Amino acid sequence: MTQMRIFALAWLCLTSAFAQQAAPTSTTKPTPTATPIVFSAQTLADLKQLRQAALNSDYAYKQVAYLADNIGPRLSGSTQAAKAVEYVANELKAIGCEVQLEKVMAPHWVRGEETAALVQFRGQAENTTQKIVLCALGASVATPGDGITAEVVVAKNFDELKALPRDKVAGKIVLFNYPFDKQMAAEGRGGEAYGEVVAEMVRARPRDRALSRA
Repeated sequence: MTQMRIFALAWLCLTSAFAQQAAPTSTTKPTPTATPIVFSAQTLADLKQLRQAALNSDYAYKQVAYLADNIGPRLSGSTQAAKAVEYVANELKAIGCEVQLEKVMAPHWVRGEETAALVQFRGQAENTTQKIVLCALGASVATPGDGITAEVVVAKNFDELKALPRDKVAGKIVLFNYPFDKQMAAEGRGGEAYGEVVAEMVRARPRDRALSRA
């Protein structure tokens, strides 16, 4: 009887081991955890109604029009920027939102007087200069109080500028003569439309540029 039990136990062990060795290795990937439910079905339905109401209304366009037409350009730290914050806060309060304004430190650039003129050029009439209308980019560094008078060097892009010998550029004013791209501007790429020099200035972070009076 004891021999039979030992034989049966040995058989079961061998059968189990064989079954484990013969069993194919599973390559099934674990099922990813389901995304947890954040909003209830009712909340999602309410949000969809709000979205549809916003798409059917011209309220947002009217607000943008007021900011653009009535307040105007809103440079960081300017009076217009503060007025825009105040206006939006009041509009949010009017529709029942709880609004609290916080004081923050912001870069502040003030546009000064901008003038330029050609004081010497080919074909110039005696005792005359040629006025140039210009507009400095926001956050541009100011010139000295007496301005800068220097020869103008013309280049189309950075590659042309780099190709010029240093003595042809040092101490001179570099004019990047790049044709304005109306199509690019229409696509909302205003900085690039003026060329790579302006685009680089626009992309630069304000804190990386000297903030001064132009």
